[in-house]
Amino acid sequence: MTVQELYQHLVEDVIDPEKALLTVMTIMSGYMLWGTTQFDITSAARFPRLTASVVFIGSILLLAREYLPDPIEQAIVSEGAAFEADEEFTERKEEMEEEIAAEAEGGVSAVDRPIHDSMFTALAVIGYALMGYAIGLLWATPLFVITYARWFRIDPLRTVVLAVIGFAIAYSFMVVLNVPIDAGKVVLTGGAPWLP
Repeated sequence: MTVQELYQHLVEDVIDPEKALLTVMTIMSGYMLWGTTQFDITSAARFPRLTASVVFIGSILLLAREYLPDPIEQAIVSEGAAFEADEEFTERKEEMEEEIAAEAEGGVSAVDRPIHDSMFTALAVIGYALMGYAIGLLWATPLFVITYARWFRIDPLRTVVLAVIGFAIAYSFMVVLNVPIDAGKVVLTGGAPWLP
C-alpha cells in the first residue's frame, strides 16, 4: 500500500475531513478562550474572547448537529433559517458544491493536490498555531497566508497583496489591543523592538 492509498483509506473510511476541521477549530478556539484568561488587561481580552466563543460554540453545534432536536438542527444547517443569505453568498455556495462534486468525481482536491482541501486547511491551522507559538502570530500570519494562497493556486501578485493585508491586520491587533503577538516562545522571545 502506497502513502497515497493509505491516505485515501484514512480520509474515505476512517476520518471525515469536515469533522476533522471542526475538531481542530473547536480545540483551537478552546485554547484561545483559555488564553484570554491570561491577559493582564481585562478589556484587551474582550474581542479575542468573543471571537473564540463564537467559533467554539459554532463548531460544537456543527459537530453535534446530528444529535440535536430537528428544529435546532434545521436552524443550524438549513439555508437562510438563522441568517438571510444574500445572492452572492448563495452563488458562492453553489460554486463550492460544484467544486466538491468535481472533487468527488476527479480527485481528492479541487486544485489537484494530493490531499483533501479541508484536510489541508485543518493541518494549516495547526501549523499556524504552532508557528505562531514559536515565532509570534505577527510573523506567522503572512507565512500562513502565503502557504494557504499558494496551495489554492492563487497567483503570486494576489498572494503578496493578501500577505501584506494579513500582516497589517495582525499588526493592528497588536497595536490596538496592546497584545505582544510579535514575540514567540522560540524566536524573537523579546518581541521586535524595531517596530513602532
